[in-house]
Amino acid sequence: MRLFCRVAIFSLCLGSIAACDAQSATPNLATGTAGFGSPNPDAGADAADAEPVPDSLAFDPQGPLTLEPKATRELSVVTTPPGNFRVRFALTGSNPDVAASDAALDTNEALSDQNGIAHVTLTAPSTPMMFDVRASVAGQVPTRLGVSVVAHDQTTLRVLPSYSGKRPIQTWTATAQSGTTCADLTGNPPPDGSITVTAAAGQDLTLEQVPTGVALAVTLRAGHYVGGCADQAPLSEGDDNQILVFAADRPINFAASDLTLSFGPSDANPALSKTMSGAVTQAAAALGGSAMNDVSALLDAMRDATPAANRDDFSTIREAHTWDAALGTAFGSGANTRLRSPATRWMNAGLGAFFSANAFSGELSALSSGALFDLHSVAGVPAASAGFPTSFQTTWSADSNDVLLIGTTLGFIPSRLVTALAAAPASAEFPQATSVAAALAQSVDCSLVAQTLLAHGAIAGSTAYTGCDQACTETACQNAVAALWQNASNSSGSASASLSFTGTGAAVVGDDASIASVSGSWIGELELGADTSAASGALNASSAN
Repeated sequence: MRLFCRVAIFSLCLGSIAACDAQSATPNLATGTAGFGSPNPDAGADAADAEPVPDSLAFDPQGPLTLEPKATRELSVVTTPPGNFRVRFALTGSNPDVAASDAALDTNEALSDQNGIAHVTLTAPSTPMMFDVRASVAGQVPTRLGVSVVAHDQTTLRVLPSYSGKRPIQTWTATAQSGTTCADLTGNPPPDGSITVTAAAGQDLTLEQVPTGVALAVTLRAGHYVGGCADQAPLSEGDDNQILVFAADRPINFAASDLTLSFGPSDANPALSKTMSGAVTQAAAALGGSAMNDVSALLDAMRDATPAANRDDFSTIREAHTWDAALGTAFGSGANTRLRSPATRWMNAGLGAFFSANAFSGELSALSSGALFDLHSVAGVPAASAGFPTSFQTTWSADSNDVLLIGTTLGFIPSRLVTALAAAPASAEFPQATSVAAALAQSVDCSLVAQTLLAHGAIAGSTAYTGCDQACTETACQNAVAALWQNASNSSGSASASLSFTGTGAAVVGDDASIASVSGSWIGELELGADTSAASGALNASSAN
């Protein structure tokens, strides 16, 4: 019995020694050593036993972390010891019944660098909650970072413009304001709210830091020429918030529109040309008056330009010394139309400038009702000099497509118009002349007139008639030509002509919906005495501001 006990005790000791030796024979777990797993491996451990594993893994900083909804943050994990390890990331609820909602990581694994640091970017969920970011290597040495998403009673709101108009849109501006509705806002577009965002057309238009739990008025505008508003029910932080806002054109802002307007009868129209040529014929005829020819008309006008005390002497010498015949001989073959030929040529040439796209130029501006057209010039001649009033009451309106309609009637004195238009052609022939009358006096050649009358004067070679020498006679000729030209300019008397005008054109608006430019055409009718003819041409306008 005693021997049996000794054998049993010896056997037990041998067993214990064997067990201890076996335990001591197990190698130590070294950092990154392959082929050994944790005695309590983490859920989701890899089956690849060869993957290196660090001694420990920790977030830096260790947290907990507090974020706003939808905020992003880069997280760092540090291995001990440092080295290249494949770190896996996952999102888990703070307890088994809580998920991480719409939180997201930009990757589910990252390789740590030589300093043992791996990075991942976290996007917080849109609703307040608590959850964990879990990191591990080969399912071992797990670590967690607690994250709290805290509500700030704010969210984002994406604004979707809806616009079917034709005005060009470069940028959109969206705004939001609480405590009001679109019905409370006045103006088109409505006034901006305190929360604003501006983006190029077609780009994302998202309002930030929009309050939750309150109703909103959301406005949308392009400049201040297109606008709209929509009411938004209270928002929550967890919604994918967006709103569709319909925008419409602001009506053309006539009150702020001030245009430089030009138009003219540029379309070829033989009937219109014939009617205007009739005014030239009338003015040219007035140069001759009731005289038989231009020589007689000139001498009659010279007598009238002579001081009253010497007029009888002028007439006596004229008849006695046959001035009409002598002057006709001096003028030669064109004597009978010495005045009318150049005058008619210049007036017809001037009409060429009248039949142009920019014949009428002025400024169109708003009145309390309608508009006022201040006519500045006609074919380059000041309006008043061309026989036109300088202002005309005008109507204007626009349709929903920004097509502008303008209407007025321009009254004028035709003889004053055609004689005024002769100025440029006359100046081209006689650049030194300061007026059409002066150019006509040079064309007639008042120096030749004076020489001829002195040669056949009261004292041959020195005196034409009592007290009037060479200079006096030449001045009398110039004054006579000026008087005859004035007769031509006034030949229409009180009879005026009228040009009705109806213009249309596509308007381009500015930021405040005022008219920036117009391009179009016009039609009208010219009434001159018993003659009536159609007129039409191009129309253009641009902002005068």
